[in-house]
Amino acid sequence: KADVIFVFKEGQLIESGRHGELLERRGFYAQLWNKQQGFVLYEGGNHVEVDPQRLRNIPILSRLDEESLKSVAELLVTERYPKDRWIIQEGDSGDRLFIVVRGRAAVVQTGTLGQERCVAVLEDGAYFGEFARIRNAPNTSGVRTLCDCTLLSFAREHFLRLLIRKPSIQEEIERTLSEQGALDVASELHAGNV
Repeated sequence: KADVIFVFKEGQLIESGRHGELLERRGFYAQLWNKQQGFVLYEGGNHVEVDPQRLRNIPILSRLDEESLKSVAELLVTERYPKDRWIIQEGDSGDRLFIVVRGRAAVVQTGTLGQERCVAVLEDGAYFGEFARIRNAPNTSGVRTLCDCTLLSFAREHFLRLLIRKPSIQEEIERTLSEQGALDVASELHAGNV
């Protein structure tokens, strides 16, 4: 309801306008808004509810019908991690999909000489772990918090139960993975190796 919103990035004014105008421009403000919208934090961040439509931002869930998205949203678990804590470590079993609700985390890989290097930084709205979870493969990198973080997680066991209840979800995920060039994962799903 502000008359004008001023958007700064790295100390520079890059956009200004009303909320609706800034969303229509699809610029930096709209990117920030889209990352954070769809989540409601309760009890000081100890419980998060997600708008099922928000889950469409995750490619493997993007084609699910309304009822299926709602089923996934109901199975998400709120997790909180303090600064400098590993969420997942490289080599661990890929058993959960994570969505960063609030916070920042570094994706870390170990080099050939054993040195850690940050390969990406995840912020609000980012997700990770989806392909390792589907394949039941070890994580190829670790994720460590850069500040206190609130996440939502979707356990592999819940995912498999959901596939039994709603086989159409598996078909949609297979189609999405195939289109993304992940045919090996899709055939593993089809063969029942998940």
